[in-house]
Amino acid sequence: MAKKTVESTIVTGETKSGVRYSIDSRIKDDARLLYLLTRIQSDEVKENPTEASDIIFKVFRLMFGNDDNLMAFMNAVAEANNGVCSVDVLTKEVLEMFDGLNLKNSSSSPG
Repeated sequence: MAKKTVESTIVTGETKSGVRYSIDSRIKDDARLLYLLTRIQSDEVKENPTEASDIIFKVFRLMFGNDDNLMAFMNAVAEANNGVCSVDVLTKEVLEMFDGLNLKNSSSSPG
């Protein structure tokens, strides 16, 4: 059986606050991401802020590929936000990145 490969497409962009990013577009189809995002929605996790934070950072690590890339992004977010990288701001930045992936995907889809 032939092995199917999906080409990686690096999407680059800039969030509204001016933070630049590069992300592999395949992340939107990664089952690990879906699993983590559904875990965040579970009642068990909603009642445990420590576990929720752990899952959120697993999502971020998955998106950025490694801790070095994640730290570089968090440092850029801090620079754009008076030296602080709050979880709320970081989450908004990451959601903007997801929106960018969805827009690029939907604009190239046959209609």
